[in-house]
This record gives sequence, C-alpha cells and structure tokens, in this order.
Amino acid sequence: MARTAACVNAGRVNDITSADRADLAAVVELARRAPSVHNTQPWRFSAADGVLTLSRDEGRRLPVLDPDARQATISCGAALHLARLGFRLQGMMATVEVRRADEQQLDVRLTSSPGNPPTPAEAALAAAAERRHTQRGSFDPAPVTEAEALALRTAVQSEGVWVRILDTPAAQVPLAVLLAAADAEQRDDPSVQEEVAAWTSRPEGSADGIPAEAASLGTGPRASDLILRRFGAGEDGPASGEGDTDPPDAEHPLVVVIGTEGDRPADWLTAGQALSALLLTGAELGIQASPLGQVLDQPWARRRLAGELGVVGHPQMVLRLGHAAPGPGTPRRSVDELLG
Repeated sequence: MARTAACVNAGRVNDITSADRADLAAVVELARRAPSVHNTQPWRFSAADGVLTLSRDEGRRLPVLDPDARQATISCGAALHLARLGFRLQGMMATVEVRRADEQQLDVRLTSSPGNPPTPAEAALAAAAERRHTQRGSFDPAPVTEAEALALRTAVQSEGVWVRILDTPAAQVPLAVLLAAADAEQRDDPSVQEEVAAWTSRPEGSADGIPAEAASLGTGPRASDLILRRFGAGEDGPASGEGDTDPPDAEHPLVVVIGTEGDRPADWLTAGQALSALLLTGAELGIQASPLGQVLDQPWARRRLAGELGVVGHPQMVLRLGHAAPGPGTPRRSVDELLG
C-alpha cells in the first residue's frame, strides 16, 4: 500500500507517493510523545531525501542540573526509540547511524527501507505511548506482579543495557537514604530551584514544561519512603498520618534502575531507548513510572548508588513503578515546530 510523506512546510519534506518511503511527519508525531527531563523536549528533527535526522536542541539544556547534557541525551534517546517504532508502524525498518554524540552536539540519522508489516506487539506499544505519563501522585495498592516485572526487565534488556530491580522495602533502603540526602541538597540550592521553577511556571498555553496540575500531585502525603522531586512549595515524603482522617493507602512500588557499562553520550542515548521501551511496556500493562532523578543529578550520589547496588557500570535512570490510572497530560510541541 502506497504511503505519502506529507509536505509539512514547503521545501521541508517533499510530496512522495511510494511504498519505499516513510511518512516522516507521522514518525515525528509519535516521537514527540517521548518523555524528557522536566518536559523540556530537547530534540529537533530534519528531513531530506527520505532520511530523518534527530539532533539535540542545545537551547533546551538544563545548565545547572544537566551540565554535561546526560539527561538531555537520554531524553533524545527516548525520542529515537519512538521514531524507530514510528517507522515500524508503516512497515519500514530504520537503520540508525549515530554520526556524532558528545557534550556539544548530537546527530543521529535514520534511514528507512521496506520491511515486514508491523506486529500486533508493535502496534500495542505505539498505542501505549498515548497512555504513558509520569506518575507524580500515588500508586494503587496492588503491587507489580512477577510476570509484569519480567516483561519490564525484558523490555529494558532488549535495548542492550543492564537493569536492577529493587522489589522489596529492604532492597530500597540504601536508595531511599541517598535519595533523601540528594533531594535535601537540591532543595537548599537556589540555582537548582530557580532552574526547576523555570520549567514548572510556564505561561498558560505553553507547549513544554510541567503544568501546575501535574507538578502539584507530588506534594501530598504518600505512604512511601522514596521522595519524589518537589516542584515549588509543599511537602513530600513519608506520610505520618498525623491529623489525617484517612491516611494514604500503603504503596508497594517496584524500583527499576537502568544502567550502562560505559558513561559516554552514546551510552546515554542507548539508555534513553531502553527507558522508552520500559515505559511503553509498563503503560501497556497499566503501570506508570515516577522518576527519582535527584539521586542521579548529584555526581556523588550517582557514584554511591552504583556502589550500593554492587553493579559494574553507571546508573542512568531510577524509576519508581506501580499501577495507576492515567494522570494529567503534559503539553507537547507540534510536529510543525519540531521538523525543520
């Protein structure tokens, strides 16, 4: 069946009707749903001669929290994973060429060729991208099952990274201690708070950043020792129940640590693809994730975490996962803005 690559703007993507060419605008439409640090959406796309190029938008980096662009590159990796899936939805295979990946620039080229029709599993993952969100509120009491945990592990490892699952309160204690210390350090750092505030107080109608309704979900009491990042005023952390008529339900989160053997931009890009695979698989199972990024923002805490876990390599993402209903959506920049 012929496909049409839509002309998003004159001279940007040629009108092509051919079974050998992918609709690149449709690929970007899916890729733009990727998660990103503070919803900065630090990616850009360009199209020429049927080739899609992904680059990092250097103007959207976080100079305080992410001086080496590690988190921005992981975010771009998540967009790359969704772009690959976008090609597969059209029955195409994407050859990925990382032309440059360093702290100054990211340049990834995706070249498509005809492939097999998309599988039901691939279609299900793409549909899950619509339901995926960052869970800043509470999880349902029902724990993640062993079968679900295995599916999440398999999704991560399929992208070539390692994963450590902390599925008991005892296993999570070292992380909780490090997380609390790193969170407190950031709360006392005016430069960090100023940068966070810049992405949580966007003007009404903004196509990026974290909306107030989503940011406020993490400020209420929760029955968990794992501290979520707090945006603005409000308390977070373990719920004592004092003064509460109805204390929060106990939570049984699964904690997943994604890591790589190396710690260079190419490794961060790979970690981002594994992150997306994990989140889409989770969303398909009704599982959402809360990032615990504070423990990785601080170099000392990140090193300590690797030591506590006894891993050979570098933790790249730490997530708290559980069953949860879809929460408030976050805005996204349009395809027209992203594809240049």
